[in-house]
Amino acid sequence: MRKVFALMLVLAFCSCASADGKLKSPADLKGERLAAQRGTTGQYIAEDLLGDKKGELLTTYEKYVDAVAALKQEKVRAIVMDEMPAKRFVNEVEGLAIMDEALSVESYAIGFKKGNTELVSQVNKILAEMKADGTMAAIFARYLDGDYSAVKPGDIDFNKGAEGGKLYVGTEAGFAPYELKVGSGFIGIDVEMCAHIAKKLGRELVIINMNFDALPTAVSTGKVDMICAGITVNDERRENMDFSDDYVDGTKQVALVRADDYEK
Repeated sequence: MRKVFALMLVLAFCSCASADGKLKSPADLKGERLAAQRGTTGQYIAEDLLGDKKGELLTTYEKYVDAVAALKQEKVRAIVMDEMPAKRFVNEVEGLAIMDEALSVESYAIGFKKGNTELVSQVNKILAEMKADGTMAAIFARYLDGDYSAVKPGDIDFNKGAEGGKLYVGTEAGFAPYELKVGSGFIGIDVEMCAHIAKKLGRELVIINMNFDALPTAVSTGKVDMICAGITVNDERRENMDFSDDYVDGTKQVALVRADDYEK
């Protein structure tokens, strides 16, 4: 998940683990058991950190919640993941912490089937309008304080029965606050943004929930019209799909650790 894969100079950091063995910087993770969500930038960063030992020391999971369970059970020493869901887990799960030093800085965009220039152009125009008229800022404001318990799936207008047909959007609804499943419905920044896009296009939004690593295939084969799940643009992904303009800039990849194993 990134615009330009901007792994910071983690490998050049001085490893300064404390005398009692606690983690102090990302460099201390280079020989440790790590976790990441499968197919994400977090996985790529963890692989870079571990180098030749990645096959032995890296465990990937379909869901962040499973990686967090492994961290709590001390099966892994850290999870490399996006900052916003990491903050959610710190707020909701006792005993977790985020390392101060970010591992990368990146941006998110919406993915499309290669060559679908008409839809990309339409969505870019809508995104620009949302940024200019404050719609995008209002959506983010509902979620970024970490308390979005009042938001219900029924509050989001999916434009049901729209005459223009359906807009199928693939996502992985375990990436709060961008997308999460609540009961039989969905909420989140990406969900509300896509609902607004669908309405502007005169179409009904249909969310297709799947594993993150299945999203590129879903859009390239036409199973969905676009994918929106905190996806970062990189050269490898550009070979297989097209992207909208960025709708999030400056988000970070971080290391989520146990609080009692981290010394600032």
